[in-house]
Amino acid sequence: MVGVLIRMKLAVQRNSMSGQRAAQMIFGGGVGLALAGAVVLLAGRDYPVASLRFDLLGAALAVWTAGWLVGPALFGGGDETLRPEYFSLQAMSPRVLTIGLAAASFIGVAPAVTVVALAGLVVVATGFGATAVAVVAVILQLAFTVIASRLVTAALGQVMRSRTGAALAALVSAAVLAALHSGWVLSPLAGAMLDTGFPGVVAGWVRALPSGWGLTAVEAAARGDWLVAAAALAGLAALGVGCLYGWAVLIQRRLTTRRASGRPARAATDRWVRGPVTAVAARELRTYTRDLQRFHFVCFALAYALVFCLLPLAAGTTVFLPWTGLLFAVWVAAISANLYGDDGTELWAKIMIPGAIRYDVRGRQLGWLLIAAPPTVLLTVGLVVASGHHEVWLWLAALIPAVLGGGAGGTVLVSVLRPVPLGDPHRRGGNLLDNGTDFAQVLLMLILTAASATPAFLAVRQGPIWAGPLVGVASGVSLAWLLGQIAIARLQSIAPDLLLRLRSGTRPERKRPTIIAAGLPGRPAGLQQRPQPDLGLRRLGLDLAPAGRRAYVVASLTLCWVPLVAQGVVPAIMLSTGEINRSWFVALHLPESLQWPTIIVMIVIGLVLLTTGLGIGLHYLARSRRPVA
Repeated sequence: MVGVLIRMKLAVQRNSMSGQRAAQMIFGGGVGLALAGAVVLLAGRDYPVASLRFDLLGAALAVWTAGWLVGPALFGGGDETLRPEYFSLQAMSPRVLTIGLAAASFIGVAPAVTVVALAGLVVVATGFGATAVAVVAVILQLAFTVIASRLVTAALGQVMRSRTGAALAALVSAAVLAALHSGWVLSPLAGAMLDTGFPGVVAGWVRALPSGWGLTAVEAAARGDWLVAAAALAGLAALGVGCLYGWAVLIQRRLTTRRASGRPARAATDRWVRGPVTAVAARELRTYTRDLQRFHFVCFALAYALVFCLLPLAAGTTVFLPWTGLLFAVWVAAISANLYGDDGTELWAKIMIPGAIRYDVRGRQLGWLLIAAPPTVLLTVGLVVASGHHEVWLWLAALIPAVLGGGAGGTVLVSVLRPVPLGDPHRRGGNLLDNGTDFAQVLLMLILTAASATPAFLAVRQGPIWAGPLVGVASGVSLAWLLGQIAIARLQSIAPDLLLRLRSGTRPERKRPTIIAAGLPGRPAGLQQRPQPDLGLRRLGLDLAPAGRRAYVVASLTLCWVPLVAQGVVPAIMLSTGEINRSWFVALHLPESLQWPTIIVMIVIGLVLLTTGLGIGLHYLARSRRPVA
């Protein structure tokens, strides 16, 4: 059975490796290989403190293992190429199925890249004559990491069968992601440890975690303590077997218990419902509390905003606290941009009822505002008062209405233009973390929401004191109405095609005829169907673009956030509020007369990368959809 499942996974990967999926795998494998190479180089360097090599390698392996454990919760439920549900009718025990699925889990790019990262243990051990121990440690550490990842993913999927579990899973994933994004504020502490070595407590924890047991075995073998080395390796083996057994139990529960979809429905009377728009809004509010996936997303946005803005308190700065509500609004918009994909084929009801599409779009906008606006306002008011940064009231009064309006319009527009088909909720698999997250969709929504605040930002910077809030409210209302109107018009024109896509998961292809000249051998005169370009690249608008321009689009949309946000917006906020932490911000290390010009240059560079990348992609997207004569 192990061989059968491995061959099955290889066949599935071979036959599905085209277009966007292949590009994502190549890009992800390249990034992972670069990070793994950095870990190996970290293990091979010489340091002023002898123990620092082991400390840094242990910390790197801890972060790597944490990525395996929580990465699936962040990026869509892990490897679901072979789902346990596929084999529910086969005559095999959960133990046999688990062993087969575990063996198949080692097939792929991620385990291969992890082997490269774990090779740092061999590099460290070579200088101490403990290479054999390091090789065994690499094998056991890889087995533990992969199986523990599947166990944690399965456990989170089981926990998310209740609203409490969905909130806890969101807290874990959001805390990890926010810590990665705002951890740069702790860089001065990290720099001090590179000079003096890790404190004893930190170094002890690095080795005590299971991710450091292989390192502990190598370190013990290097000093001749073979009993400790054997105990560390035996502990890794036992932990791997325990994770395998726990995964088997969860697979059996997944196959034998019915998936919960949230709180049981009960009769409800909404006294504030006064028409079709408010009826749709009331339905959306109930969906956010009953559908565990949407509830999980809202909890994720809230936890991310809190962790991101509270973590800098460890470095003694409170500059981010007033912006917690605004950050929540941005993220809850970004993860709510798949409204029609979440509902599956329920769209057919709107097609059958004349005029229902307009009410549905406006009701969804109102429902999203009722979900996003109250926490945004409460977080903003509470944390501004608590932090004492009353000088940012003008900024917040201008930016929050603009972002909420842009989010209300952008969520429905992106849901129509770029839906991710998930199937009907009652037909989805047992892995609730397998939510079909489309990061291009999230990125597009982040861009739209952030761009909606641009007029308000400029009004505060350049206009009189009353201009900022007025422009913010006006732009928010205008964007909500305009983007909603575009979504209504687009949905009315493509509703049948969109329903087909939500039902089958494929985009309907339009015929693109090519005229073939008469008299050519073997080709009759008239029209001939032109072969369709690759669907994955066409979805990105890059199917007809040269390779160099494709690479530029990917690189520009990936790197534009460094000058635009990290080197532009963040230091601008610091200079505006007076809470300055120089860290790695280029502008803050320059003389005062050059700080604002540098920030402006960085923002311009980021905007140029962003607009040119989007422009090229949209140009080729429009070109690929034109009939070719």
